[in-house]
Amino acid sequence: MTISIIIPCYNAAEYITRCLESVFSQTYAPLQVILVDDGSTDTTVDLIRSTPVPVGIELKLIEQSNSGAAQARNAGLQHADGTYIQFLDADDELLPEKLHRQALLVNANNGPDLVVASYRIISPTGVFVRDVIQKNEDRDAWSDVMQHGLGITSAILWKRSAVQDAGGWDATLGSSQEYDLLFRMIKNGGSIVHDPAVNTLVHKRNDSISHTNLARNWARFVELRGRMMDHVRSLNDGRDLQPYWQVIFDSIRILYAHDPKAALSYHKTLLPSDFQPSVSPTSGRSYIVLHRLFGFRGAQRIRALITRS
Repeated sequence: MTISIIIPCYNAAEYITRCLESVFSQTYAPLQVILVDDGSTDTTVDLIRSTPVPVGIELKLIEQSNSGAAQARNAGLQHADGTYIQFLDADDELLPEKLHRQALLVNANNGPDLVVASYRIISPTGVFVRDVIQKNEDRDAWSDVMQHGLGITSAILWKRSAVQDAGGWDATLGSSQEYDLLFRMIKNGGSIVHDPAVNTLVHKRNDSISHTNLARNWARFVELRGRMMDHVRSLNDGRDLQPYWQVIFDSIRILYAHDPKAALSYHKTLLPSDFQPSVSPTSGRSYIVLHRLFGFRGAQRIRALITRS
């Protein structure tokens, strides 16, 4: 079973060598490595071309004008031969056993559509931040995808046919691309296996995100959860919907800090008129009391006054 590793690159000269070294250290074979340069203006392409490729690994370099990571992943997907795909961000790393372990899980579980794995977060200065663990247990896929509980792109092993059947990556989205794709795959009946082992290193960078971009990102997050909720409700399977509404509410609260007008609009259109939030990481007991007394708009205004005082 061939695994294709697709790496979108844009001005990745600072870390592409580290990324490739982690790929070439994989104990699994056969591997196909596809690098998609997304219009880099630095020495990324030169570094890729000058990197020695181990015997037995097929490497392809695709060059395109700058179109974004999602479109670059789709371009790589068009050239992929592997039964499974490792989408790897150019600033992340794989530990040597990552693909070997996940291939064993694939074989032991009748070829799932997704192997969702744990990962380690590394700070911009190279310091360990924390491990995000995927517990190997029966879980509700809809709860996981709503709560952003399926990890990140680089930690997942993706079945190529399932990705293609779901339509691939939506290059029109400025954010939330991975959970949009995961949503469509699960909607298609996608099967999931959880891998608790930490074999992916996710390097955080100091890229600044403007207030406007944060507002747009959270708006997309909320919109996607709204679409997810529409589907969960359509299942009509008797499940308790309160935890799902709570996810949307908490997301709207975060959006409020960046775009109050949009948050108020989403609160009106996405949540039931009689919804009452519960205590959560976003909403403490004192906020819940305010919400019950004054509603969402009033509670937000009072919290803002308290914060400013």
